[in-house]
Amino acid sequence: MAKKTVKHIANMRELGGLPAADGRVVAHGRLIRGGHLHKIKEWEAEYLKNEMGVTHIIDLRSPSELEEKPDVVPGGVKYSYFPSLTNEQNPSINKHNRTSELKRIMKTDGGALAYLSNIYRLLISQELSIESHKNVLNALLESEGGAIYWHCTQGKDRTGIAAAVILMALGVSREDIMAEYLNEKKSLIFRNNILTTLVAIVLFNRKAKFSLSVLMNAKRQCLEAAFDEMDKKYGSSDRYIHEILGFSDAQIEMLRERYLE
Repeated sequence: MAKKTVKHIANMRELGGLPAADGRVVAHGRLIRGGHLHKIKEWEAEYLKNEMGVTHIIDLRSPSELEEKPDVVPGGVKYSYFPSLTNEQNPSINKHNRTSELKRIMKTDGGALAYLSNIYRLLISQELSIESHKNVLNALLESEGGAIYWHCTQGKDRTGIAAAVILMALGVSREDIMAEYLNEKKSLIFRNNILTTLVAIVLFNRKAKFSLSVLMNAKRQCLEAAFDEMDKKYGSSDRYIHEILGFSDAQIEMLRERYLE
């Protein structure tokens, strides 16, 4: 069953075992990231709840994505909506603007990589994203147990930045955060390679294939841009967590008590 569940949820993985503060590690089975839950079957939803222990689902997507592909939420599981980008900023390219947006990105100075790196900077510094990160950390603090599952569409960009913020609060190093971010599921990479090839065939455009590949796969430069934005604007990860997101030492210690082992 586990393999079937993973098949229907893009890029799903838990963060347990990462080295964190005070020689501890991230607790196993508590923090899970991934893609949307629109395609899952009823039994898979029950698997998330009963076998994986998910008690809270956090959706980071833009409004148009919810309209197109609403989540299947297991009965009795809490669902929260904390969008971190607007429809216009949406890196997933939703159904209303897929073709035009891809063509626009291809014409951007620096191409798709520069475009997406800028999105990662926004995910750190714009007010909507900051509020989303605050809400995610507060959800972790308020949880009464079980696993937290947060997602965007593919489980890469917005989900990856939320994961980075959570892990920073737990005392995980940037090096380990980067390694986790780049650790995409092989099945997702294989699927993305097929999709980008099909796009190139349909559009007769090799540049479109490259641009879409950048948008769909984790790139070191993007998360590095987020870290750079944090350092330039706020000075450090610690200051970002404490002063920008507004979490006290006591709250951070509570998070670590709950999600480290």
